[in-house]
Amino acid sequence: MAKSIHDIAQLAGVSVTTVRLVINGQHKKYRIGEKTRLKVQAIIDKHGYYINQTARSLKLQKTHTIGLLVPRLTNPFFSTLAQELERLCREHKFQLITVCSNDDEQVEQEVTDNLLARGVDALLVTSVSKEQQHKLATSKRRCPTLFIDRDFRVENIPLVMTDNYHGGRLLGQALASTTLSSNIFFLGGNANLPTIQDRLAGFKDGLQESGITLPENQILWAQKGWREDSYELMAKLIQSTTLTYQTLVTDSIPVLEGTLQCLKDKLGVIPAGLKIGTFDDHTLLEVLVNPVISIRQDAHTLADKAFHCLEAMLNGTQKTPVRHVIPPQLIIRNCRREIVTEPLLDKLHQL
Repeated sequence: MAKSIHDIAQLAGVSVTTVRLVINGQHKKYRIGEKTRLKVQAIIDKHGYYINQTARSLKLQKTHTIGLLVPRLTNPFFSTLAQELERLCREHKFQLITVCSNDDEQVEQEVTDNLLARGVDALLVTSVSKEQQHKLATSKRRCPTLFIDRDFRVENIPLVMTDNYHGGRLLGQALASTTLSSNIFFLGGNANLPTIQDRLAGFKDGLQESGITLPENQILWAQKGWREDSYELMAKLIQSTTLTYQTLVTDSIPVLEGTLQCLKDKLGVIPAGLKIGTFDDHTLLEVLVNPVISIRQDAHTLADKAFHCLEAMLNGTQKTPVRHVIPPQLIIRNCRREIVTEPLLDKLHQL
């Protein structure tokens, strides 16, 4: 059974400091005798050792843990972001604790309180609302906190996010330059989120640059941006006798998942002629035979900027709030020559 450093010190008849110096390979620097080193090392080799993190944290007033709060890990973007952040934390000797709010203000408050009670050194948060973001940013209890993804326009907060307006504009421009631009329906969830508002605003502007106006009755909203909600939204569109669609644009992958599942269940197949546009990206889009244009967020860069910004806040080298806005990438699939025009290809290269 592994021994603590204190146990090893007692068995060897030496101080805890001596044991630490042997473990850290600093025995020569601090003139620990070879006989003593061998005695300590023999006990370590026989039993192994562990560090009492609770005692260490109390002494250093640090836990080397970071809390990550996201809406849902079933959203591929947030699961990828969490994975990237976990890797960075591990490389820098931190432990990441990930919790989900389910986009519920009360749940967000509860899990945040739990993380603070556990003594996390810092927080990375995707807030549910402007009120929650402001509350956490101004709380006297808070530790260094960086906000990710959602910009509720709270002043003087550190933030790392995707340029959602630019992504929406790219998608609108790409659709407007192809035959995918006819009878477009936009399906979204949680219209109050700034992320979604920016995506839709950019998308409409991108279309408008080519003289295409997206009618308000072709913008449909689910209660939340979850798969089950968008399933019901698509079911209503299928049942409508007055609305026809040739291109469906969704504001996220979970909304697209619910939309496609509904089409498969209700029609027996996803129509091959259906054109698809979506925000966020997933490798399974490669499986679709449909023309697909998507906007991929750079989760790797977002995680890297977020971690190193938070690390600077912890070290005291970043005293004023910073704001990083990361550009997204336009991805085109199955748009063959008869669908994607040469002017579009030229425009995409210029972008």
